[in-house]
Amino acid sequence: MTPELKEQLIKMGNTCNPFDNHNGLRVTDVGDGTAVVEVTLQTESLNSWGTPHGGLLFTLADVACGMAAISLRREAMVSVSASADFIAAAGGEGVIRAEGRVLRCGNKLCFCAAEIRDEGNTLLCRINVTMYFTGQPLTL
Repeated sequence: MTPELKEQLIKMGNTCNPFDNHNGLRVTDVGDGTAVVEVTLQTESLNSWGTPHGGLLFTLADVACGMAAISLRREAMVSVSASADFIAAAGGEGVIRAEGRVLRCGNKLCFCAAEIRDEGNTLLCRINVTMYFTGQPLTL
């Protein structure tokens, strides 16, 4: 991956989705079939028990997997299936990060996985996502 393409993908990942922007998600790295997405926890990120909401963790992983897939193929896609294993609870502050990677990319389906960790490198969640390529090219 060229430095120019990497910069374009990170910029696209940080500007194209209002939901991600509203929730403070930031694409911080993209490689060939990999991506890193981070979020700094805010009060609004937490559930009733003061830990990151599962929906935030799921979104973080979904975006990391999507960016990893886009790094290989600049085409619009949608998630068609996902499973999550919530392994540990994080504290209510700091940065959490998802590292997404492509496991296999076919003609229409892309199989990805992500791990989410807190600043202490505690594994919080593992998520598998299957994405469907729509055939619509992305404009960078």
